[in-house]
Amino acid sequence: MFKKGILLIVAISTLFLIIQETILTKEEKPQVKFVLADKAIPYKITNYSWGKALNKDKLIMKDTYSSVKGTEGTSAFMGEYVHIHFSDRPENVEILEHKKHKKSYIYDKNTNDYQGYAFQIDSQKGERVFEVRGIWKGNNYVTYIIKLKVS
Repeated sequence: MFKKGILLIVAISTLFLIIQETILTKEEKPQVKFVLADKAIPYKITNYSWGKALNKDKLIMKDTYSSVKGTEGTSAFMGEYVHIHFSDRPENVEILEHKKHKKSYIYDKNTNDYQGYAFQIDSQKGERVFEVRGIWKGNNYVTYIIKLKVS
């Protein structure tokens, strides 16, 4: 009887540890760095959904364009590449350019040299807002917004 009680306690403790480590443990959001001509570009996180199913962090902003409305864009030139470095490589990356009332998908370039992603700034001058969404396993995602002033 005593042995059965101890085995039951060990089994319950083991099951609790497994659940704690797999379902309830929160993972850290990956770090990202945006680089343009060897200088870092500041960014804002506008949307994310991160963590395990029962303990998930969420943030959703309705209008991503307005989140950077009052900020100064980083100076850039036409034809330059913006390199994106993630601390933990996502399964998928979506890059969009915001133009007042519409979004345009940018076909990104996976770069092996930087172990990340890059996209080229096209020939349109003025302030430009880009949305970069990294998507990881478990429907975890983070959306970053950067603003560039292209001349």
